[in-house]
Amino acid sequence: MITTEFKLTPTDVTTCEACWRAPVEAARVGRGARDLLCLGCAETNAAPRVVLFPPLGVYGLSTKRIEMGKHAGGPPKLPPNPGPALPTPPPTPTTGRPPV
Repeated sequence: MITTEFKLTPTDVTTCEACWRAPVEAARVGRGARDLLCLGCAETNAAPRVVLFPPLGVYGLSTKRIEMGKHAGGPPKLPPNPGPALPTPPPTPTTGRPPV
């Protein structure tokens, strides 16, 4: 349902969510969401370009990404070739020159 009788809250956008150019002049209410659109986009039934806060809270974040993230298999692992081992005991700094 599209209406031109609505009230903007301080956190609402003031630019159309579909074209990102014109000021908000209409609201489309439905499916538990409200799209703030210009009259041109409202008349053509344009979809908003980005849904910033879907049910999981972050744009583009899905349940699959949460379960299969970058470190899904426990703590981070060392790279395949970590390089040479650190010297034991560590070298002592000399006066006048920084330690290498």
